[in-house]
Amino acid sequence: MQIKTIDLWTEKNVNHYECFNGAFVDGFENNKNPFDRYKIVKNCNCIITTNKEDLNITNKHNAIIFYNNNIPVRLLVINKDTEIEKCIEIALEQNFNNKTVKELYEEKNIKTTSIDMNEKPIYNNSDNKKEIDVGSCDRWNLLYNMLKGSYTEDNTAYGNYKNDKYEFITNIQIKYKLETDTETFIIEHKCAFINEIKTRIIPIQENSKLTSN
Repeated sequence: MQIKTIDLWTEKNVNHYECFNGAFVDGFENNKNPFDRYKIVKNCNCIITTNKEDLNITNKHNAIIFYNNNIPVRLLVINKDTEIEKCIEIALEQNFNNKTVKELYEEKNIKTTSIDMNEKPIYNNSDNKKEIDVGSCDRWNLLYNMLKGSYTEDNTAYGNYKNDKYEFITNIQIKYKLETDTETFIIEHKCAFINEIKTRIIPIQENSKLTSN
């Protein structure tokens, strides 16, 4: 299965709890069911390339894929040294509508599986000490919230709320490529919003609803 657009989350720092928290809770407002299972993919290679030398987005070496009716709907790409189980545990302990997310998942019978691709890590030339915060965007409602500083489409506290002003850039290319046991993700971006101090970028997915006529 080849996927060209998806709700894509990029972990910036090792053990970026806020990224996990947002990815595990976004979409459940108003009793919605954004996904029914998720798969942890260890020791894989998400190759990230860009045409901007000063844009630091390191390759990622773990992932979590969220599914709805066996269709991938969300992809979280994760740093090599992140403690995945610990980050998931913290995400499941957060509160949501007077219960924990873990209790919510149990009520909705959300299952999890795990695989190990056993791939040797591939690195790009990006500097992880200067890693930019990436908010890949595939839909309008999410874009509106991201431009206000949020990581999520739902109203949560997760994000960088600094009242940043964003510049729209047309000549930028960012490509994510990840192969798992059953999927090939090829997510391309050809334009983006970037904040003035170059710490946050919101690339627009080329094959998403944001670019369709």
